[in-house]
Amino acid sequence: MRVSARGLHQWPQEEPEDAFQIQRFQQWVNGLSDEGRLKHPFYSLVLPVRSGFSARMAYYFAIGDYEQADLQLIDAMIRPGDRVMECGAGAGVTGSFAGMRSQQPVVIVEPNPAMYDQIRNTFAANGQTLELIEAAVVADAYQAEHIELGIYDEYWWSSALTPAKADRRLTVPARSLSSLLGDHEPTVLVLDIEGGECGLFPAELPACLRMILIEIHTPDIGELPTVELVNLIQSQGFRLCRLLAQTWLFLRT
Repeated sequence: MRVSARGLHQWPQEEPEDAFQIQRFQQWVNGLSDEGRLKHPFYSLVLPVRSGFSARMAYYFAIGDYEQADLQLIDAMIRPGDRVMECGAGAGVTGSFAGMRSQQPVVIVEPNPAMYDQIRNTFAANGQTLELIEAAVVADAYQAEHIELGIYDEYWWSSALTPAKADRRLTVPARSLSSLLGDHEPTVLVLDIEGGECGLFPAELPACLRMILIEIHTPDIGELPTVELVNLIQSQGFRLCRLLAQTWLFLRT
């Protein structure tokens, strides 16, 4: 991999070669008149790409570095028959892979309308089915029916954490994590919501949940909120089993 400077307290930094390759991918994306498809180098996954798609995301998918830790843990830990709910779907890659490993439809919770067609296309391209919930996941204490989402030009970074810093803002529906868990009763929760995990978890998680795979954005939320979140999950009968980059995997004891 060309990506360097990994660790819990910083995001990977691009090297000059990465920037050069992203420019090449930008030319390819801009030249698409129909759908193109990229094959993942390590897993049986494809990513459908149309003009306007993020060249950066396409590049990292093509070299196997897009959501690398999540895919590795999904491959190792999700079992046939698992009911997976993913909050924060990106391009639908990790959700599609979770569907492959669980052999079940996946519940997707995603607030960014710009991603809905891409998510559906990615699931279809990989032969998977989904239920798409068009909302942001929020803490139980959040009482409003809508929340402001910060939208970035690199739309996979979009977040409700600090919307004022984003390229633009959008008001989207909000659903509490407890209501989603109660309605769908997943056995596996996959969570990647760009810092929105801070303060999200309820005091009691449902007994149906056996595994939590969560990307904790320590560079964005800080060390102490990370510690508090990990302690809260562990206090509810889960133990930390795996940690790859910023992705933490907890299993119920």
